[in-house]
Amino acid sequence: MSGRKNARLREDIQRELSGILEFEGRDPVVRAAFPTVMDVRLSVDGRYARVYVAIAGDVERDALKKALEQDRGFYRSMLAERLSLRHTPELRFVLDETVERSLRMQELLRDDGCNLGAGQDGGGAGVQE
Repeated sequence: MSGRKNARLREDIQRELSGILEFEGRDPVVRAAFPTVMDVRLSVDGRYARVYVAIAGDVERDALKKALEQDRGFYRSMLAERLSLRHTPELRFVLDETVERSLRMQELLRDDGCNLGAGQDGGGAGVQE
């Protein structure tokens, strides 16, 4: 599969799966997690897709992972209805921790007294006393 076709297919899968997970998912564990599809990686032949999902809120990660794996046949069939592909890729879900890590780093920096968003004068630029 060419690079351009692979990129377009990844974007299509990401867009459609985002809608399916958000609006058409039947599992209450998945719905409560407010999943966001961050990235899709396709195998060279396009038969396998690794879907990176970020979650919001306090959801048990193991339960969510199990729910996504159990319902992957449903997500694949919904994807097949929406995309006209010869072979709909087999889906593998990976919980993406990038957002959580960045928030954790931001909290750590804030706790250490480092304020990256403030100017050199402590964030009070333009304010006169």
